[in-house]
Order: sequence, then C-alpha cells, then structure tokens
Amino acid sequence: MSEIPSQAKSEGFLEGLVELFAGLEDYRSPYAPTIQPPDHLIQELVQNASFKSGLVSATCSLPPGPLGILSILPELLFMYRIQGHLILDIAALYGKEVQVTKELLLYCLFKHGGAHVFRKIIEESSLKILIRPTTVKVFQTMLEKLGLLISKSIIRKQFARWIPIGGAVVTGTFAYYDTKRVGQTAKDLFSKEIHAGEIRELLESQ
Repeated sequence: MSEIPSQAKSEGFLEGLVELFAGLEDYRSPYAPTIQPPDHLIQELVQNASFKSGLVSATCSLPPGPLGILSILPELLFMYRIQGHLILDIAALYGKEVQVTKELLLYCLFKHGGAHVFRKIIEESSLKILIRPTTVKVFQTMLEKLGLLISKSIIRKQFARWIPIGGAVVTGTFAYYDTKRVGQTAKDLFSKEIHAGEIRELLESQ
C-alpha cells in the first residue's frame, strides 16, 4: 500500500484551509437574530449540516485505494466549509456574526479535538468568551499545532479508504458526529458575551 506523507498532506490542507477562510469571509448568513431563544432552529441547522457532512464524507470515501486517498483533502475541505457556514449561521442567530474571527472559527472547528491549542488565545468562562489579541507568529504557531491534529485525521482516513463500503460508513459517521460537536461548541460560544482583551480581565470580572 503506497502512502502519501501525512506531513505534506497536512501542509496542503492548511493551505486549503486558508483559502477556505477567504471564501467564508464572503458568506452572508440568511439568518437574523431571533426574539425567542434560537435553540430549536439551531438544532435543525446542526442536524441538517451533520447529515450533509456525513453524506459528503461517505461519498468521497467510496472510491477504494489510491483513488480514494486522493479525495481526502477535498473531503475535509468540503466538510469544514459546511461546518463553517453552520458556525456563521449560529453566530447570526445570536446577532454576533460580525464578531466571528478566524480564531473563533478555528476554535469552533477544532476545540473538541484540541482545546489545548487555543489555551493562550481564547479563555471561556460560564458567561463570557475572551479573545486575546494574536500576532501573525502566534496565529502561525496555532496553525502548525492544528496541522498535527489534522495529520492524525488524514492517517485514519487513509486506512479507511482501503476498507470497501465499511470505510465509507466509518468516515461518514465520524463526520456526522464531528459536525454535531462543532454545532454545540458554536452554540455554547455565541450564547455568551464575547470580549477582546487580556485573559486576566475575564478572571477578575467573575
């Protein structure tokens, strides 16, 4: 079985992720803040996005062997685009779409698998989210750490591509529940107050 170095693949993914964010900046959510708590609508959005992510992932995983391996990066980028739109829609329902930054997008996408990556950048309490200003160097370091997490995901998907049908079921199921976790993270985040500043300001205000 031939393998594509995971490091090179993760670097290619990170380049695609930067392009993905450029596309998300042009996305305008069709949703607006609601008078009543948007829990029910968010539940529907998360469910629809989860089914869509699962279907995309499973479909991309159907081609076996080398052909299937070539579809890994497009699959991931499609999935994260769906999740990115979900995050922005949830933010819009809470009236906080303009507060969404690249850091918050990454936080929603990857917190459940790598909360430690954001420890120095984002602090979350029961009522507030505080975002520490980042430099280009800090942001690049964060992307590099995420690259290690992405490499593990790519390796798992490589193995799944060599399992007929069953591999597609596994990757589709993983994408489904991954999107559900992203939706829950976004809901928890945007239901709170979001501030920019130093971490100690948040702690002192509790």
